[in-house]
Amino acid sequence: MTCSSDITIGGYPLQTMRRSYTVWERFKPEDRIIRSCRKDQRNPHIHDMPWTRIAAERLELEFVYSVTADELRRRLGRAGFTRTTLEQEYLKHHQAHCGESGNMFFSTYPDSEAAFARAEAFQAATLDDWLEALAKAAKDGVTYVTRGVTTPSDILVDIITGRDYATSDEFWPRHNLLGFPCASLDNMAVALLEVTNGDALCEQEVSMFVEYQGDSSFDDMRLRKKPRQNEVIFDDQEDI
Repeated sequence: MTCSSDITIGGYPLQTMRRSYTVWERFKPEDRIIRSCRKDQRNPHIHDMPWTRIAAERLELEFVYSVTADELRRRLGRAGFTRTTLEQEYLKHHQAHCGESGNMFFSTYPDSEAAFARAEAFQAATLDDWLEALAKAAKDGVTYVTRGVTTPSDILVDIITGRDYATSDEFWPRHNLLGFPCASLDNMAVALLEVTNGDALCEQEVSMFVEYQGDSSFDDMRLRKKPRQNEVIFDDQEDI
């Protein structure tokens, strides 16, 4: 089993870390919560859904850092990341690639015409166009993982959730939305917050590391009561 930690905004995946993780610096220890929920009530973007009713009703503990979108927006703003810095990074990204000819960084396999169409759409789109497509992807639940073999009808949604991205160190994406013209995690978070309600939850889940790798970051919150020596616990049903 490969353990992973996912950062989500309004339930939509922003970043996934596998095999090891670091807590995103926008979260604080006081953001930690432990909650119990049915397996079929977990976030379908980051969890496999159960196949049977018995499995669906099984309770699972989730260990997460959780704040509202409004709070995360304030923290990003205090760190210097706002709509203005998003626009600046978008323009830098856009200008660097608009001078390219042909397919840019879009793969010609298996459809060279589609690659050329993506390149044209990438060069023509404004930041507002990208944010509109991002909102559509989040609303429809389209991600790199869930899209499977189906190509989204909206070409910008297709680019955002697709496999192609700029591979230079400067423009290599530090998040899951590979085709969005923004490399940094913080400004990508700003973009998602632009299309997310203020009361939506923004979270980093670390449950797998706590459950399977002995991560101790929630130990001080876990209630552990050891029975006293010779203490007998009775089931009330046995006396009825």
